[in-house]
Parts: sequence; C-alpha cells; structure tokens
Amino acid sequence: MKKLAVVLAIISIAAVAAPAFSATNPFMDVPMNHWAYDAIGQLAADGILSGYPDGTYKGKQPTTRYEMASALARLLAVVDMTKASKSDFENMRRLVMEFQDELEALGVRVDELDERVAVFENRLGGWHIHGTLVLDVINQSRNKAGDAFGPDGQGSIGFDEARLFFERTWGENDDFFFRARLRDEEGGNGRFDRFYAEMPFFFDTKFTVGRWNWAWEGAYKIDLPEVGGWTGDQILTDWTWTGFGLTKNFGLGTADIAFAHPNNLTYDGFDVNDWMILARATFQFTEQIGFDLGGQAFIGDNAEEFTGAVDANGNRRHAAGDVSFNNLWTIFGGLRFNFNDAIGVKGVFYHQQVDGEKVNATNTGWFDYGYGILDGTSYKDDANHWAAIIDVKQEALKYTSVWLEYGQFDEGFMGMNGGMLFYGGLLQEEYGAGVANFDTKYWRVGLGQNWNDKWSTYLFYYGYNVEKGKGNDDAKPSEFGVGVSYKLNDYTTFGLNYMHADNDQDGNASREDNVVRFRTKVTF
Repeated sequence: MKKLAVVLAIISIAAVAAPAFSATNPFMDVPMNHWAYDAIGQLAADGILSGYPDGTYKGKQPTTRYEMASALARLLAVVDMTKASKSDFENMRRLVMEFQDELEALGVRVDELDERVAVFENRLGGWHIHGTLVLDVINQSRNKAGDAFGPDGQGSIGFDEARLFFERTWGENDDFFFRARLRDEEGGNGRFDRFYAEMPFFFDTKFTVGRWNWAWEGAYKIDLPEVGGWTGDQILTDWTWTGFGLTKNFGLGTADIAFAHPNNLTYDGFDVNDWMILARATFQFTEQIGFDLGGQAFIGDNAEEFTGAVDANGNRRHAAGDVSFNNLWTIFGGLRFNFNDAIGVKGVFYHQQVDGEKVNATNTGWFDYGYGILDGTSYKDDANHWAAIIDVKQEALKYTSVWLEYGQFDEGFMGMNGGMLFYGGLLQEEYGAGVANFDTKYWRVGLGQNWNDKWSTYLFYYGYNVEKGKGNDDAKPSEFGVGVSYKLNDYTTFGLNYMHADNDQDGNASREDNVVRFRTKVTF
C-alpha cells in the first residue's frame, strides 16, 4: 500500500474530527498542487501522520502494516466518532479489525474500541439491550482455601454471574450515551452495579457522571486466551466508583481525570468513607514508543476505628489495635517499546504512601502505621511495585504467544483488586490478596495459542519468593494452570480450566489447591 493510499483510507473518517483542511503541509516532498497536499497537512497537524527525520513524507514509498496501524492509532485518539456517518463507522470498523494485532502491539486495546464501536453500531435503534450468562461446574480439593474459585466443597455447580446491559444514545449528533448494568452473582445479590452517562463538555472533552469504571493497566496485565479470569488482575483500576470524570483526546493520546466516591476502601479491616482522585495520561510518541503516567489518591477524613467500651458520657473509646486513616496515594508510570509488530518490552513502576496511625499494644498512645509489618513491632508507610515484561505475539512464533514477567511487591503494597498478586485461595490467605503480606519477588510465564476461530489454549506458571523476615525461612509458593476454550458460535463459548496452587508448606499436600472448572459463557 502506498502512503498516499493511507491518506485515502483515513481522510474521510478524519474529516469528521477536522473538516476544514487548511493547515500548512510540513513535508518538503509533497508539492503544493498535489491533490492530497491540504489533507496531509491537516492530518500531520492533528498528529495522525508523521514523516521522516529529514522532513520528507515519501508518499510513493510502500507503507508497512505497522505504519498504517500507527496512523490508525493516532486517528482513534482524535477522531470524533459521534459525528461519523454510517459509512465512516463501517470504514473505521474494517480498519480496526484488519489491524487488530498491530494496534494491540502499540498498546491500543481493541476490546475497548469494540465498546466504542458498539455505541455507534446500535445508536439508530433506540435502546440496546444485551447481556452475558456464565455457568460453572467446579471440582476442587483444598484445605482452608478462600473463595477464589467458588463455593466450598469437592464438587459444585452454579452460575458465576449474569449481566444485563441497557444502553441508549441520543442528542442532536448522537453524542450523549447512557449505560446501566444489572449484575447478579452466586447468592442472588442482583443490583445495578453500573449506571452512567457520557456527554460532550467544554474544550472538546467528554464528561462522565454516575457509577462506572476505567481500565487503564491492560498493557501491563498478562494476556491469555482464557474463558475465566484466573491469570491476573489490574492493580489500581478496573473496578467501580461513583462520581464525575473528564476525558480529553489529543494527537498523541488520551488524558482522563475522575473525582469519585468508591465506598470500598478497607483499612486494616474497617471501611473508610473517603473520596478518590484518579488521573492518567497515555502517550504514543512514535510507532515504537508509548508511555503511561497516572495516579490515585484516597482522601480520608481522619476516619477512626473504635472497638473499646463506651464511657459514662457515652463517648466511644479506642482499644489496642484500633487504627486511624488519613490518606492513601499511589503514582505509576509505564513504558512500552515495540521492536516490531509482534515483539515488545514493557516496564511499569508504582510508588505508594499511606498516612495512618495505630493504637499500641498497651493502649497508651498512637504510632505511625502503614500496611506492612516488618518484624511484629515496627511498621512502614510506603511501598513499591515494579515489573519488567517481554510480550511476544503469536504472529512472531506462529504457534504460541509468550508473556515473560519479573517483578516485586514490597510488603504492605495495596491493590484495589483482590487477586493482584496471588490467584489460588490458599496463597491469598497465607501471603496476601489485596495487600502483600511480605516482600515478594515473582516471575510469570504465560503461553497462549489461538489455533483457529474456534479453538484456543493457554498455560501459565507463576513462581514466587516470599521473604518472611527475621527468624523465618523464605517461602517459595507457585501456581500452575492450563485451559482450553471452544467457540461453538458467535454467542456460546465453553472453557475447561485447571489450576494447581502450592503453598510451600514442607510438602504438606493438604496445603495445596487443585481446581477443575468447566465454564459455559452465553452472550446475547
């Protein structure tokens, strides 16, 4: 494909974001009387097209799929699809599907694009209702395990969850969007866990209000073709909060900020009624280099736990072990570098600070307190997490994708999702689920195979080195899993999964998890 043909492929879609082509063309080798002169100038000004360091565009030179995907990724960041016609929408969808693998290599999550595309695909029909139903058959052998895999017992059958979505697009330009999600899980606690509206706002931003979530860390989360969710969680995002959010797309990426009330922060066992500020900016500087920067802060109101007696005046008293919470904040930065369409390296770093106090064992005073207990008598109020990743797509090796990850959680690091570190119930209980109980180094290997449009398989192995501190031997727990999925049709998928978790308790078999699960997922 010639590079001028790339202009033809995206010019009609880009026009809905910038309909007037009037920018000066920056490339010395595009003549002023060329039919694409103004268009290339505007697309370059919007950050969609880029040239070579010598100031040329080389429009007659064949373009690679990676160059095309790079232009498409930058286009998706700036185009206003709410103003797109049906033909524009179809062209965009075809481009996204054609270059799906290259876009994912650039850090563009196609599944998020699918959600955006679904808005426009269904906007002419008024209300759009769709959903999913997940049914599990589980056989498990474990001792003192948590509920990571479903109900207790050697065997069980039950539905994991059902979701029903209600969506509506309206407005003069169909640029207002509403979504509600009704969710029911095992136990029958059905409720609307998401309901929010998106609308245009000042300075070409998008305003979000209601209860929703953002998932920002997908590029740094292990990606395997599984029907389930046993292999990993995002650390800070991809859960639900209630409040307000702003999104701004620009030539190199996207910026988001939210002010919300999560009502789900638990500090040393008691719930904190706090507010959260969440912000992120993602940049795609070139076809090869991308960068993510963000932060999350929970602002408390000196929330205190009272477990002591009530005095004669009716005032509550503190007891030994009670805690007081002021704030918790985390910043993170991630770097993505792609050698080519299918091979990339990534690195991410988190730094966390917690401001809290705890009543000492004799109930005679307070001392500074963080989540991490070092030796039973002293505490720390800051923690880090980092990971280095090699991500090889299946296109590079033909038969399998490869995910290699090495990282560390400092003792006391807190994530918003319970399975951020360990995924077997025993390991979560012993070494921490949402909070790392000890300094922990780990490595992860994941292999995923998409054999055709029906069959896919995966396997993974996670190894840990848990540093238990003074007077204790380090533990080396591990997790291993395999799975196969079969797509019966566009609406039904079956998955068969097995996981083994070894708690490293001196060969004690009763301290191991073995779980087999058959999952049926129906979408409609």
